[in-house]
Amino acid sequence: MKPVIAPAFKAAFPQTVPIMTGFLFLGLTYGIYMHEGGFSFWYPCLMALTIYAGSVEFVIASLLLQPFDPWSALLLTLVINARHLFYGISMLDAIGD
Repeated sequence: MKPVIAPAFKAAFPQTVPIMTGFLFLGLTYGIYMHEGGFSFWYPCLMALTIYAGSVEFVIASLLLQPFDPWSALLLTLVINARHLFYGISMLDAIGD
């Protein structure tokens, strides 16, 4: 019996190359940005694992260089992630189908 994974991988891989290229470019720029901010290699790695919104990672880098204000960080994160509410609202019609 032939493994099913290989044909599926061959079919899916060309479709993933454009988004993979975008993610690699964003990851590289984020790593360079954090390095220029004076952070070690582990900070962007840990933040990529724990922060849901990638755009917040760029903002948190500058917030870590300032005196910490948790309410400001929370409000800023909520405002940036509020866009997901609109994504969800636009998908409500798809749920009813």
